[in-house]
Amino acid sequence: MEPTMTYTRFQRDKWRQLGHKHSLPHLAPGLTAAHLREIKAFNDEISMTDVVDIYGPLADYIELRYEGYVRTQIERAQFLQQPPVVPPFVIGVAGSVAVGKSTTARLLQYLLQERFGVDAVVNMTTDGFIKPNAQLEAEGLMAYKGFPESYQMPALLKFMDEVKGSHAVVQAPKYSHAISDVLVGEFERFNKPKILIIEGINTLQMMPDSPIFLADYFDFSIYIDAPTDLIETWYLERFQALLDQARRTKPSEFFLPWTKLPDAVALERAREIWQQVNLENLKHYILPTRERADLILHKTTGHLIDEIWLRKY
Repeated sequence: MEPTMTYTRFQRDKWRQLGHKHSLPHLAPGLTAAHLREIKAFNDEISMTDVVDIYGPLADYIELRYEGYVRTQIERAQFLQQPPVVPPFVIGVAGSVAVGKSTTARLLQYLLQERFGVDAVVNMTTDGFIKPNAQLEAEGLMAYKGFPESYQMPALLKFMDEVKGSHAVVQAPKYSHAISDVLVGEFERFNKPKILIIEGINTLQMMPDSPIFLADYFDFSIYIDAPTDLIETWYLERFQALLDQARRTKPSEFFLPWTKLPDAVALERAREIWQQVNLENLKHYILPTRERADLILHKTTGHLIDEIWLRKY
């Protein structure tokens, strides 16, 4: 399904011509191929050309939006005869499991830190707000992990309220993919950054039993899009790569049972999980939020971004 008329559609070559037309040394002086490999998510693909062609103009556009946001906050404070306070500018990054949200979020963080400073731009995921596995088990929701009802949405909304309320320090619970569970009593803490990037499959969704969208707190939002069959391929490739890694090293608690299965059996079970859980979540809860985003990055084979859809208004 293509985007509606509310978007202007740019082919990759046309998008590259926008913004300041950076060269890589000017855009990200310290970025090397090795550093880029550290930034990208496991089993994702990205190149230096992508940095210049796609993310350079995107960082320019975000900087433009940020400057407008700051002016608006100051003008509002002047009208209300209040001291000027500029809450963090929040960027939401949404999309399916295995589509490359983390890579986009980390790379944008790096490029924006080059402009605003290391401490001024922070990045987090909504994973820490998933209910702990023990609670999911007790509520009969383990088969729906990642679905809207599996998140502690009141806590996430409270966190966003504190971010936008310019609290001195806010904290978000940590999640470990090694054990596939929330780390009890462990938190990430943020001290009033200029820009907060928050990525997750649920970032553009409406909250269950609430009139509020998480996106109501965002000042700019991005959706990473790709054909569903490609996302399934990437999901299974990532699973196989993680399984191979687990067999070469001491496997995590989560992957230990999988390492005891023959490859064909493990892969078939992973495919069943995709079909029964992740695909259903994508079809019913994630993809329908795509056109709430301000900008859509469309991917094709090899994680290549071939089109950018920018909201007109």
